[in-house]
Amino acid sequence: MVPAINHRARAMSRKTLNKANLEKLGADTLAALVMELVQGNAALQRRARMEQSAAQGPKDVAADLRKRFASLRRSTSYVDWRKQRALVKDSR
Repeated sequence: MVPAINHRARAMSRKTLNKANLEKLGADTLAALVMELVQGNAALQRRARMEQSAAQGPKDVAADLRKRFASLRRSTSYVDWRKQRALVKDSR
């Protein structure tokens, strides 16, 4: 006995958001999508920049970390205890 093929499930699997399906989009499409998503979100922009630096090598990562720490050191705002977790998350 041959099992029935569920055509609907098969069609949905091509649209499922997963790594394999995203890889099929290609680098140009994914780059455009990432640029669209990071617009207006400083934390995501920093994350994307760090990933680019990591691809270049450890010296670039160290330079970006120095820039980030210098920026935090220059900051004059007070971090309320309620926002402490967000700052730590952003620093990762």
